[in-house]
Formats: sequence, structure tokens, C-alpha cells
Amino acid sequence: MGSDRGEVVIIGGRNRSEWRRTEMRIRNCHERVISATPAQLAGLVSDFEAIWPAQPAPRPLGDRRYDTSSMIWEEFDRPGAVRAFRVTFPEELRVQHWFEVQPHDGGTLLRHTVEGEAFGQAEALWRDRIEPDHDPFLEALFDKIEAAVAQNPDQHE
Repeated sequence: MGSDRGEVVIIGGRNRSEWRRTEMRIRNCHERVISATPAQLAGLVSDFEAIWPAQPAPRPLGDRRYDTSSMIWEEFDRPGAVRAFRVTFPEELRVQHWFEVQPHDGGTLLRHTVEGEAFGQAEALWRDRIEPDHDPFLEALFDKIEAAVAQNPDQHE
């Protein structure tokens, strides 16, 4: 599926000098069918240390918050998601991301979705530091999940 490049919403009149940037919309979705049960995938997604393709994995801060070095995530309960986070820092990056699992022919569909907006300096953070690596990172994450299932088919149930 991949990324819909950040869309910039511009508000203004006929004269371009009157225009102002208000937000960069972000939407990115990755899906893969993996030969595993929904419970297996939910268990793996709950263990960043086991599946994170680059080190360090997000570091727990307590109170369901995680430090990723460039962001702080807060875990929250989202209907239909096995794990969901909102970015709480930087404040200008108003983004949520979550994992979903659904039974599918021959396995389980694993989906990761990012949705939100970036404002001000967070636009550059998303555009220059996060977005260029996000798609290959998610594919590597899915690869690690798939490999973990293959190595330990009965684990995480």
C-alpha cells in the first residue's frame, strides 16, 4: 500500500502572497498476509524488542509512553486495533498509528496505519527524517514478524 505523500493544505485568497500553510496531512498504510493466527501477531506486535528492525526499539517511559528518540508515543486503546499510539511530542506532529489484525485466507492480515497532520517545524521532521525511511522500515518490521512466526510457530499464542 505504502504512503500517500504529505498533502499540504493551503488557505488564502487569489493573491499567492496571502496564502498560508496550515497543515501537512499524513496517511500511510502497510498490509501483509502472514501465516499466523491473529493472537500470534498480536503477541508479536506487543513485543517491540522482538520485532524492531533497528535498534534501539522504543524505550518505555512508564504510563504507556515510549521514547523513539525523535518522538514520544503514548499508547491508547483504539477499537479494532491490537496496539495503538498517539504522538505527544513534538506537539506539532498530531499523528496516531496503530496495528490491526484480521483473519484472512491462509493466515492473518496485519495492517499498520499512520494518520494525522504535521504543523510548523514538524512538517520538516516528517518530510525529511521520518517519511523517507518509513516505508522500508515498516516492510523490515513485517519481515521480522514473519521470521519470528516461522522460527517459533507456537509462540505468542
